Amino acid sequence: MDETIGDLLLRWMSEVGAGTTADVRARIEWIARTANIEPRSYTSGRWLRDLSSLGHCEVDWDRGYWSIAPAALVRLPSAGGLAVIAGARRPRMMRALEDLCGWLPPARREPPAAEVPLPTTFYVPFTRESDLVDVAEAAGMTYSGHSAERIARALSSAFPRVPTGPPAFGAQLKRLEAMHPRDWQLVRATQVNPPDGLYSEQVNGKTRHITRRGGEWFACDLSTGTFAELARRHESALRWRPDVGRETAGTGMLFLDWGAPLPPLHSRALVLCTGLPPRFGTTATTAIYENVPRGVAAHVCTSLGQSLVIEERPAIS
Repeated sequence: MDETIGDLLLRWMSEVGAGTTADVRARIEWIARTANIEPRSYTSGRWLRDLSSLGHCEVDWDRGYWSIAPAALVRLPSAGGLAVIAGARRPRMMRALEDLCGWLPPARREPPAAEVPLPTTFYVPFTRESDLVDVAEAAGMTYSGHSAERIARALSSAFPRVPTGPPAFGAQLKRLEAMHPRDWQLVRATQVNPPDGLYSEQVNGKTRHITRRGGEWFACDLSTGTFAELARRHESALRWRPDVGRETAGTGMLFLDWGAPLPPLHSRALVLCTGLPPRFGTTATTAIYENVPRGVAAHVCTSLGQSLVIEERPAIS
């Protein structure tokens, strides 16, 4: 399988170790143009978020910094003896893994049109868990076990709790009026007693999201604010459907509707069920996560204030 510009970017980040998000975003946009991809305004940010979901890096968006994650072997749930390589991807480590395992099965999900491809996913087959421990140690990696399930169990309630001031005087203020399709309406920042909901304001060219609940303002990011708003409206954007013939394994597909963005750790818990980013429905508004255990789906939903909708498959006659 040929190397993509996503693989080159991850290798560079692995060698550099850390840096500013502004610098890495500029490099993503530059390398995209070398591959005749004209990046959109959100391309580099989306690629970096997806890379974080895959467990390759950590991103501090507020302070504008990223750092590469330690190289790790992550066991996939109910995957017939497969682990995935996450974190730093240095050539010496990859050569050591190939020498130990013989062959690392690759996989790749093609990106949407005009998007930068993510790094190739590499799997490590195993028979016994002790084999993974030995391989990780020999290659200088960490063995992380069932990271998806561990992360899901540790998720805390993603709900805005930090009080903040009202919208700035004279700011361009919008309120989220509808979720599907997403509809932001301009409102007056000076209005008296505005209704509860999720707001977006532009201050000095920067976007800030805040939510109003019970007459008080709370700071939030777009992801947390969106799910708080869904909970306020008693709407659910998550559905889980069991896999055909795998009922005893308890795995299935988790559908995320309306393009509602997931918080980073929630996204990572779902992505590390396969080691691949989600695929999208034909309308590009539904993200589909595969091989997700029902327990992982339930933890993700609960921490987002959502009720998990179980979508039963139709009976086969």
